Amino acid sequence: MSLAAILRRIGVILMKFGDLELESNLFLSPLAGYTNLPFRLTVKGLGALGLVTTDLVNARSLLEKRAVAFKMIATDPREQPMSVQLFGGVAEEMRDAALMVQERGAQSVDINMGCPVKKVTKTGSG
Repeated sequence: MSLAAILRRIGVILMKFGDLELESNLFLSPLAGYTNLPFRLTVKGLGALGLVTTDLVNARSLLEKRAVAFKMIATDPREQPMSVQLFGGVAEEMRDAALMVQERGAQSVDINMGCPVKKVTKTGSG
């Protein structure tokens, strides 16, 4: 049994993030081109992480059901809890994509609001 599980059993919560009770205050931030499922599982397997986050995902790509977007949000129970980082320039698309990723297993949605990368800014996002 992990230290976090023992502490939880006696009523100690290490970190609370909204409704999530996390085992640690350490988060894996989105790293464009790196935070795919195998990487997230590898880092989570090293221990001490409270939350992992995907690469930034275009909300419209999810709504258009593009395979590349679904590959980016693929999840595994071993990485839970996990967050999906979304970017987009249309509020309704962001809302709908957030609901979609939560239905697919994300416990949190991270909204990208400051990325200077061209693929984000050219769509009026970030």
